[in-house]
Amino acid sequence: MKAWIGAHWRWTLGGVGLIAVAVAIIALATSGGSTDARIPPTRARAYTEQQACLLTPESGLAEAAAGQVWGGLQDASAETHAKVSYLAVAGEQSAGNAAPYLAALAGRKCTVVLTVGAAPEGAVALNSQKFPKTRFLVVKDSTKTSPSQTPSGENVKILSLTGDTGKDSNVRSRVASAVESALRD
Repeated sequence: MKAWIGAHWRWTLGGVGLIAVAVAIIALATSGGSTDARIPPTRARAYTEQQACLLTPESGLAEAAAGQVWGGLQDASAETHAKVSYLAVAGEQSAGNAAPYLAALAGRKCTVVLTVGAAPEGAVALNSQKFPKTRFLVVKDSTKTSPSQTPSGENVKILSLTGDTGKDSNVRSRVASAVESALRD
């Protein structure tokens, strides 16, 4: 009998101990635990489903025009929260060789595809109608020769590197504005 009474007290004291621990945990949780329980805001950018993609010649962003266009894309992304990326055409710089790269960007569901250079521009001229849901923004340098076909279509817009004044204007801000506009449409 004494063994049973000793075991009973141990169980009772163990239960009281568990209840005391539970009460302490609840008290800490409801009191906040510390004086400043705020969580700092996240530094990560939340992106939308929209994407703006750049197709460049083989030199990629090293080409001056492509670098300016890329800066405009980044500025547009900061305003719209669209994802941005670029792809460089490797190998022969022809419209035919650039076409699969253009198709890859359209296949990635890029909302807007920007192109810089003759080969990417030629690929848009030959293939834009195959991707009616993709908007194409062809950035042209009017001082350089163009492909034999000029890109056209309802989903194609031409943006000249030289402004209406005939001299190089702020390409970066013009690209950002054009991309923001295309993403809103």
